[in-house]
Amino acid sequence: MKVSLHKLAYFLTIAMILPVLIIFTACSTGNATTSSTVSSSSTATGNNINIANFAFSPATLTINAGTKVTWTNNDGMTHTVTSDNGVFNSGNLSPNATFSYTFNSTGTFTYHCAIHTYMTGTVIVH
Repeated sequence: MKVSLHKLAYFLTIAMILPVLIIFTACSTGNATTSSTVSSSSTATGNNINIANFAFSPATLTINAGTKVTWTNNDGMTHTVTSDNGVFNSGNLSPNATFSYTFNSTGTFTYHCAIHTYMTGTVIVH
């Protein structure tokens, strides 16, 4: 069977583009429902965690019980703020979006980005 050069180039192009489209689609869809607020503007009060350069900053935040924490996605990629034990989940946060959660109980709460699992953070509540 003889394959034309044009057909071969077409199939190679599809093979290179398809994985990128799948990753883009996975990063751009779905939102979990939580009792927290997801909005497109940042808050000026409370404790803030910046999401930039594929990292949470500060990586560890210590607060008192009853404090609201706001994460702001200042990265060019979609990220999540996902509790390791299922306490909170932002769903997908597009660039410039925020997610807030009020920590009413004491403890250590570790979290990660469900899309980029190497991104991790900790909130310690006294």
